[in-house]
Amino acid sequence: MTGRPGPPPGDQPAAEDDAGRWREAARLRREHPKWIVIWLAPMRQFRGYARLPGARRDTALTASTPAGLASLIGQAEQAGRPTARHPRNRM
Repeated sequence: MTGRPGPPPGDQPAAEDDAGRWREAARLRREHPKWIVIWLAPMRQFRGYARLPGARRDTALTASTPAGLASLIGQAEQAGRPTARHPRNRM
């Protein structure tokens, strides 16, 4: 029997898991188009980068789950929004 050896045992599930994580990163990019979102396989973390209004530097966020990163993105965007100014009541 000749042919190439297959992947070592245990490698296939990790590769499939990473593929799913990359799909989740792509979904987050679609949901948050101002953000660059990647899956860092060696670190087993999602990372998001964006230049938020009024920030001097890019914002970098890290979470172990897509839901966690989505929550951090929402918080960062909320914090970066200018607050509404209400006219003072004059008497």
